Amino acid sequence: MAGELVLITGVSSFVGFAVTLSTLEAGYRIRAVVRRESQIEELKQELPRQGQVEFVVVPNLGAAGAFDDKLESVDYIIHVASPVTTDTGNVKQDLLEPARDITLSLLTAAVKYPQIKRLVVTSSLSVYVPYSEFVTGKFSRDVFRSDDEICHYSVNDKFPIGLFNYAAGKSIAIDTAEMFLKSNNPSFETVFLFPSFIFGPNKLSKTVEHFNKGSNSILLNHILGKSKNPLVTVSVHIDDVAKAHVLALQPSVPAGRYLLDSEGPTATNWSDAMPIVKKYYAEAVPSVFAEDAKPFEIKMVLDNAKAEKAFGIKFKSFEQQVKDTAGFYLSLLPN
Repeated sequence: MAGELVLITGVSSFVGFAVTLSTLEAGYRIRAVVRRESQIEELKQELPRQGQVEFVVVPNLGAAGAFDDKLESVDYIIHVASPVTTDTGNVKQDLLEPARDITLSLLTAAVKYPQIKRLVVTSSLSVYVPYSEFVTGKFSRDVFRSDDEICHYSVNDKFPIGLFNYAAGKSIAIDTAEMFLKSNNPSFETVFLFPSFIFGPNKLSKTVEHFNKGSNSILLNHILGKSKNPLVTVSVHIDDVAKAHVLALQPSVPAGRYLLDSEGPTATNWSDAMPIVKKYYAEAVPSVFAEDAKPFEIKMVLDNAKAEKAFGIKFKSFEQQVKDTAGFYLSLLPN
């Protein structure tokens, strides 16, 4: 493990940067993929152990041959990068086709390097949830499990809700990867990780506006009293997501799919959020956080037992997620 080289894509993202930090802490060297040269200095300022990190610039991750010369001496790949634009005017061109093409570009290069031991791919819980079921809040499954059938889409599909454009992109990437792996039988093993809604500090955020984006906006807008959307009863701490990516590199973790979720069968209870805020940050209520916020929940239950057993971890609680997310938000407020 110590000193082995891990190529990581998506290092400038919320999840990707957390994974990068966790990988460094575990003693690996990193080859970090960025799309623009200008990203390198910003990331370097936030990274410990800079001597263990080298950067490579790949402007178009989905271009044919984009990774062909980037995998020399690489022992492992952690693939976090994904197109995330959901409000584009051309979903096919800007999100769905890139999701497919990035996956193919990386895998096509990886099979040429027999020294690569493992590939870890970041996906999303959203690939398991049919659009029609989400909008009604009535699911055909009582419990979602990692080995369930995912939803399947084509690059020509369209949805009126941006979240499901994102979900379709993630599903297309998984389908593309699994079909490629089945057809090419590479020497490396593959682990697919499917986090639920990810909450917690974003170490790259310098403003509350930047921090209140992506999945964190779901929790933050609720405790700020600004949310009018239904809240799905699934969540996971960013620390656990990052840790799982690193643990997935170990041969003791069987290849395959894993759902990452903190509460598992008991499900996240959104009614606990405001009491948790008041418990730890009473002085910020109601000046920053809302006095009260009534959640409208969509009940979803995930089976996290497979992941807990394979990774040997107990996921951090929803209480810890709320405490850390609210605390980080307060740390970003002007004095």
